[in-house]
Amino acid sequence: MLYWRTEFFPKYPGDEGTDWHQADTFANASGTPQIVWPEAEEFGGTITVWTAFTEAGIDTAALQFIPGTHRSMHYDETKRMHYDPDRVNAADKDGVRRGFFGYDYRELQVDPHWKPDESKAVSMVMRPGQFVVFWSTLMHASHPHEGKSKDMRLGFASRYVPTSVRVYPDSDYVEEYGGRISLKDYVRWWFADRMTLTTTASQLIRRQANPLRLGVFDR
Repeated sequence: MLYWRTEFFPKYPGDEGTDWHQADTFANASGTPQIVWPEAEEFGGTITVWTAFTEAGIDTAALQFIPGTHRSMHYDETKRMHYDPDRVNAADKDGVRRGFFGYDYRELQVDPHWKPDESKAVSMVMRPGQFVVFWSTLMHASHPHEGKSKDMRLGFASRYVPTSVRVYPDSDYVEEYGGRISLKDYVRWWFADRMTLTTTASQLIRRQANPLRLGVFDR
C-alpha cells in the first residue's frame, strides 16, 4: 500500500461546514487527476483515515457520512471547480452554512438538480485521538462550527492506495485552494502487511460494503 497524502483540516469558531462531496481521482480543484487506478479497475478512490486531534461534536464541525453512497459517483471531477476566496464562510445551502474552502462542490454535480439525501446522514462525534476509516467516494461533509465554544476543531487525514495506483502522474506541482505546491521534494511511503500489494479497488470496496460499520476507533 502507498501512503500518499496527508492533510490537516481545521475548523475555527464560526467556520462553515464542509460541502457534501466524493473524491475519486482528486482532480476536483485542479482538473488534473492526482491518483489514477489501472484501467481494468471499475472504480477509483482512496482509503482515508481521519483522526480527531480535538473534540469534534455536532456544534464543533463533526464529520457526516451517508452510508452506501460509495459505489456511485454523483460528481464529475473532470469539470473542475472555480476558486473564489470570497466564498469562504459566505454560503447558505438549504439552511446550513456550507462551502468547500473557496469552491462550490455543486459545480461538479453530474445532475445539477440532484441533492444528497441528508435524511440518511450519520454524524461522527469524536474525541481527541479517535479516528474513522472510510472510502473517499463515500459521500461525506461536516457540520459548521457554531462558535458556541472558543476551541477550534482539528482533524488529520491520511490517505492510502495500492501500489498499482499512479500518484500525481505527469505532474510537477499541485494547484488547489488558491495556491500551488511543487512536487520536487514529494515522497510517498509504501508498506505491506496482511493485505497483498495487488489488492484491487473492487476487493477493497467489497471488504467495506458498509464503510460506517468500521465505526470510530480509539488510538
